[in-house]
Amino acid sequence: MNATRLIVIRHGETDWNLGTRIQGHTDIALNPTGRKQAAQVAAALRDEAVEAIYASDLQRAWQTASSIACATQAPLHAETGLRERSFGSFEGKTYAELEAEFPEDSLRWRQRDPDWTPPAGESLVTMR
Repeated sequence: MNATRLIVIRHGETDWNLGTRIQGHTDIALNPTGRKQAAQVAAALRDEAVEAIYASDLQRAWQTASSIACATQAPLHAETGLRERSFGSFEGKTYAELEAEFPEDSLRWRQRDPDWTPPAGESLVTMR
């Protein structure tokens, strides 16, 4: 039996990554650097035997995966289950804004408490 090789790739850069803003389910597109990163990883994988690509349906992941699919000719599938965790009221805020607006919640988030849920978001336990 042949082993399956899984390649996991994070999406390219967004303006919110650059500005240390929490994205979660907010649908943010790649910025020019992120598009360049997607093209670079696609070029690096061009000669790989990729059988299928699964990506979140959010723009940043989909744009990255689309570049790879174009380079490898592999079929691309949207999978909402691959979305980032929902951060609810934290989304769109910088780390500094979180510290100021939600000091206790911000501390629990940084401690990676699996049972803690951001306001209107989802915990690590409930994220699936």
